[in-house]
Amino acid sequence: MANPTDADSISIFMTSLVQGFQEYLHQHVFLQIGIIAVTYLLASLFARKLGKYLEKDIEKVKRHMRFTLAPAHFAIVLKYFVWLVLVWFFHALFKLLKMPLDVLHLAVTFVAALLVIRFASFYIKSAFWSRFVYVICLVVVSLRIFKLWDPAVHLLDSMTIGLGSFSFSLWGLIEAATVFILMLAVAGTANRFIAHWLTASTKLTYSDRTLIQRVIYGAMLVVVILITLSAAGIHTAAIAVTGGAIGVAIGIGLQKMGSNMVSGMMLLLRKPIRQGDMIAFEKSFSGAGYGWITQIGPMYVHVATRNGSSILIPNEDFVTQRIENLSYDDNLVRLNIPFGIAYKSDLDKAKTLALGAVTGIARILNSPEPICLVTEFGDSTVNLELRVWIDTPRNGLANIKDAVLMAVWDSFHANGIEIAFPQRDLHIKSAVPLTLFKDNPQPDAKDSPENEG
Repeated sequence: MANPTDADSISIFMTSLVQGFQEYLHQHVFLQIGIIAVTYLLASLFARKLGKYLEKDIEKVKRHMRFTLAPAHFAIVLKYFVWLVLVWFFHALFKLLKMPLDVLHLAVTFVAALLVIRFASFYIKSAFWSRFVYVICLVVVSLRIFKLWDPAVHLLDSMTIGLGSFSFSLWGLIEAATVFILMLAVAGTANRFIAHWLTASTKLTYSDRTLIQRVIYGAMLVVVILITLSAAGIHTAAIAVTGGAIGVAIGIGLQKMGSNMVSGMMLLLRKPIRQGDMIAFEKSFSGAGYGWITQIGPMYVHVATRNGSSILIPNEDFVTQRIENLSYDDNLVRLNIPFGIAYKSDLDKAKTLALGAVTGIARILNSPEPICLVTEFGDSTVNLELRVWIDTPRNGLANIKDAVLMAVWDSFHANGIEIAFPQRDLHIKSAVPLTLFKDNPQPDAKDSPENEG
């Protein structure tokens, strides 16, 4: 049986230990400063590791993404975000334990302001809006430090705006706008990271990556909108009542836009075209008749041409009209190059010379091998056609045709093969009498001026 004296000693020891721990915790200033410092070190370590991960495959990502991800900027922003989350966690923990948290309270505001300022400086291109964000953050921090935040919020909340059955306070609108901007910025940053991860860490195709990225980003936008409406005090039930009618009106007005967006999703799912594919189309304003796909956007397919122009083709055209994809299965493209020779020329010799002329052209493949065919007997020429294969259509098609025709021209001229030109024979069915006059024919006497009148 345990000695009561020992139990009392243990109880006294535990009580003194708890009291000592509480006295230690009540040195809140030093403890909170220590927590802030440790969380900053942890956030910096995490950001450094993430920055190295992003730098590892950045060149690979740049080739497949339309935006350039700056790993250093992304890591800095994420450092402040992680720091804010850790400080916020300890702030909530101290509040739960009913411990003093003045320093942590100010630290949450200060770190949040630093996060917003850093993000604005890196990703907001406009100098005006970047400075505007900086001023807003400075005002918020000042109000927090001088304990004027609650009176300012109360004042703004008392300023209401009535719109029918809805009533908004100025503070509610500011809060909703702030939540929307911050959540949208977080969604955009998360979308960049997801795009980087999908490109660098998976073997998905461009279409699959784009589809997954759009679905995730669309879901994040829905969440952002719902959170913003909740922050503004608007219930989703009220939106559901009027949303149907508004949706029908918008659908009728934006029918083409909706069709292009749905067609874009179908292109990503069915994959009739992919990034990098060569497609042929009707000649554009710049004279281009073909190009390669650089991006499948929500509304348009971006096609780059060798003329230096970028053509935007609506997604709907690729679903409802015929598509000529020159590189759907592979990059092999056959060029048909017609030419004609005179009837008196040796056909077998001409075909042999034509095939020999193309063997020295670098971009023409030996397998499949070139062939030369007689296509028809024309009015003035025997028409032939050279069929050659290339695997680099992006480097141009007209320059290959030029090289082939120049080589055939030189070979035919060197070996006596005549490249004919159109000739016409004139047959006169009946002769018409022709009267020849002297250089200065004299008028007849009866036609002279003296005989007039």
